[in-house]
Amino acid sequence: MVSKPAKAAGTGSSVLLQRCQICDSTNLESALFLGYMPPVNQMREVGDRPDEQPSYPAELIHCRNCGLVQLGLIVDPAILFPPEYPYTSGMTRILHENFENLAEESADLLSLHTEDLIIDIGSNDGTLLSKFQARGHTVQGIEPTDAGQLAVAAGIPTESAFFNRETAERVKSNVGPASLVTAANVFAHIEDVHSIVEGILALLAEDGVFVSESHYFMSLLDTVQYDTIYHEHLR
Repeated sequence: MVSKPAKAAGTGSSVLLQRCQICDSTNLESALFLGYMPPVNQMREVGDRPDEQPSYPAELIHCRNCGLVQLGLIVDPAILFPPEYPYTSGMTRILHENFENLAEESADLLSLHTEDLIIDIGSNDGTLLSKFQARGHTVQGIEPTDAGQLAVAAGIPTESAFFNRETAERVKSNVGPASLVTAANVFAHIEDVHSIVEGILALLAEDGVFVSESHYFMSLLDTVQYDTIYHEHLR
């Protein structure tokens, strides 16, 4: 029976990792400590005096039982992803190309039809869904930050909420089950991975498919991507 660790969401603070996020093991070891970091995606106008921000320890923990590498501290997502969260997918050319390829490959591999519903978790400004929409598919985004308003303005329906089982059930009741659910560099951002999976299963049609993109630790090491270690990236 997997235990229910304390959640950071709703605390306005953080919780210390006591058990592996996947297998619940306590057989954890410190792999790398990068000191104390403030939330990284907050930007001030040039000339503005910066507000005081809390900093949190950034430590990579290796589970000796299942091999998962994860952060040793989980910060409340309301701190990491405020409404004014500045990042948008559409600002990156390579993401446009990646998402176009993802849409093309998914359509071919899954034989998607125009009536098939595509749901994107953490849909941001709708860049990924726009690639499916251009192919004639019905799309639905789920996004907690104000970036979702950019998607709505572009004609992409977007539920303004953090993703969990309750959000999944609400979206499904409104738009129906999905043939494809995507989470591009989002799946490993959300705490309580077991609840996330339950929510995804609730969204999917019986023959639906889930596609996830997440960091792989060995690639991170090979390319020395230490700058991708921060509190948004939990696993």
